[in-house]
Order: sequence, then structure tokens, then C-alpha cells
Amino acid sequence: MRKLRYFLIFLGFFLLSPVSAKQSPKSEIPTSYRVVKGDSWFGIARKFKISAETLAKLNGRTTTENLYERELLRIPKGNEKISVSSPESLIKEKPSYPLERKERVVKKFSELTYDPHKGIQFQRGTSSLVRASLPGKVVHVDYMDGYENFVVLEHQNGLYTVYGNLERIQVTEGQEVKSKDRLGILSKDKGLYFQVNKQKQSLNPERILEGGI
Repeated sequence: MRKLRYFLIFLGFFLLSPVSAKQSPKSEIPTSYRVVKGDSWFGIARKFKISAETLAKLNGRTTTENLYERELLRIPKGNEKISVSSPESLIKEKPSYPLERKERVVKKFSELTYDPHKGIQFQRGTSSLVRASLPGKVVHVDYMDGYENFVVLEHQNGLYTVYGNLERIQVTEGQEVKSKDRLGILSKDKGLYFQVNKQKQSLNPERILEGGI
């Protein structure tokens, strides 16, 4: 099921197919949650429509600490308020460049209906090491025609980054990474494909790299 869930996410990333979620009947929010393999603070928090920092604080933890399979977490009730200062809920860190050196962008981000391109394609220059642009968790590692080997990272506030055209991948699913940590080695004949999503919306990666989130 987990593989299928992430595969559907990637169809949205790469093929830009709109996904319509089923409306579930209104029900009472549970007061606890049992952690399963592949969970992250941000993923669980999104299920319950709360911030990851609020969830972690309620459980006496921080979002930098690892979760453990079958760990029982408290979930805030509807009327339970946890004070978390707003700066903590934002990504304070400016994204790092995903390559060792700046390379020219040969295909730019585009939202044009007749020529959509939801990421950017760098020129294959002298940089071969691909690095994490922000701290996060590796949620998917796979191969897809047109993108070769690729890695998807999950970050705070529903952000995802995608790194495609890799010859070798040097991380595993579930691994926590810091900004500038090594993700893999670029293909010899293709430049890096880089994409930034906030949930289902694609953002312009060049603007994110220049000005931050």
C-alpha cells in the first residue's frame, strides 16, 4: 500500500494528473496514533491537519528526533491547544544548491498548458554530486523512463523535492538527511532534473533557490 501511495504521488509530480480526494464522512479525531513503517512527523501531522511541531511538542519531542515503528503518539483533541511560536513552524533555512557548482538551466519551469514543465533541467556540466537542498526524509527511491533513477525527499510544511537523472543513488527510503547531504551521482549524459512541490502544487525551483521558501 505504501508503495502504491507514493507511486500515485509521483504520477502527480511527473505526469501532472489532477488527483481528486474522496470526501470522507465527518468523524471524531482520534486521540492517539500508532506509528507505522515509513511515517514521518510531517506526514502524520498532515493526516490530522496540525503542524508537525505541535504534534512533536505534545509528545515531548522535536521534529529532529526519529520516530519508532509501533510507537504510540498523542494527537491533540479539537479543543486542545499547544503553543508553538510561528517561526518554528516555518522553514528558516534557505535551500542549498542541489549540485556542487552552479550549472546553467537548459529547460525552465513552465505552467503553460501547451508546454508544461514542473521542474527545471540543469545542463550536464562538471558537477556530478547531487545533494539534498533541504533537510528532510527520503520517502521514495525509484526508476522512471525519462527521469532515470530519482529520489524524492519530504520536508516540513508539505514540501517535497525531486532529484532525477541519477546514475547511482546513495540513500535509502526512510533515511533522514541534512541540507547538502549526498543523495547520489548524476548520469554521465544528462543534467539534473530538480522539482519542488508544496503538496500538489509545483513551485518554481529557480525562485526557491534564489529567494528561499
